[in-house]
Order: sequence, then structure tokens, then C-alpha cells
Amino acid sequence: MPSAPISFVSRRGVLGGYEVTGWRYTEDAAWHVKSNRKNRRLAKAYVVRDGAFNPEPGLHSEKVAILSLIAQWETGLLSTETDFLGLINPD
Repeated sequence: MPSAPISFVSRRGVLGGYEVTGWRYTEDAAWHVKSNRKNRRLAKAYVVRDGAFNPEPGLHSEKVAILSLIAQWETGLLSTETDFLGLINPD
């Protein structure tokens, strides 16, 4: 008998000048994210598990934006445009 399909979750958000897309399997605690500045096309990829990044982001503001969005995604408070707080806007 085939096993049950793995549940897949994907999310997208904008916070503090960063666009972040992420996905994970609901059976796994790790988020696979891509992050880029709103005005740039080149995205950086990370795996985030329990707040630890692989690889570590170069900018603290990017790390905060990613972790904040993941927290929103996990609590179900995601809106597709989440820069309503105007946090960490380096521009």
C-alpha cells in the first residue's frame, strides 16, 4: 500500500525591504526560503531550522525579516503583503 502523500506548505511575504518565499513539508520543521531585496532580482537561499540558518545570512536585518515572516506563517497570520509595520526598512 502506498504511503500517504507528504503535506507541502508554501508561503510568501514582504517585510522590511525583503521579499521572502518559503516552503516546507508539514512533517518537517525546516523552512526552505529564498530572500531578496525588493529592488533586486538575485535571491539568496537558506534552510532555517529552529531559528538556525544554513548558511548564515550576511545582514542582521535580512535574518530578522526571515524569522519574523516564518513566525507569522507558523501562526497563520500571513498576509501576502506583510510590510504593514514598516520595520527594518534599510532604504
